[in-house]
Amino acid sequence: MQIPLNKFLLELDSLSPGFFMQIKNLYPLKFNLEVSPVSKLSITLDHGAETLYFSEHPNPAFCLQLNIFGALNAFNNKKISTQSISGDVETALILFNALANIDIDLELLVYKYFGDIPALILRKAIPNKSQSPKNSVHENEANMILESFRDISIRLDRLEHSLIN
Repeated sequence: MQIPLNKFLLELDSLSPGFFMQIKNLYPLKFNLEVSPVSKLSITLDHGAETLYFSEHPNPAFCLQLNIFGALNAFNNKKISTQSISGDVETALILFNALANIDIDLELLVYKYFGDIPALILRKAIPNKSQSPKNSVHENEANMILESFRDISIRLDRLEHSLIN
């Protein structure tokens, strides 16, 4: 089974300009991801063919092997130990550094493409950073509006589901 990632990567580039240009320099790239309780995944990044596979590549550029706690720590701290990377470590670090420098609302992106349950799991798995006094009133209002949009969207999804059945 495979999932195209073209729209997802374009969305990342629109939210964080310059991201796509950083990773396009690495193309063509094939690598494997292994998170211990989950089956092995692989990603192919090639011009016009960015795809996630639910099987591993036979000849990847590198392989990232983490347990579930290491993966959550990588998401939360944006750091990956080089001991968990086998193969071309330099290419892996360039790719992961580009991913770490993205400043987006990951929860909203997961909600948009995967639904409310994975977004809720992500919210519970990765705690929010503590609110600093630097946050302005404008940012707090924007967060409240986004939260109310999410609540409305969930209610609309439930209403649509009940009307279909």
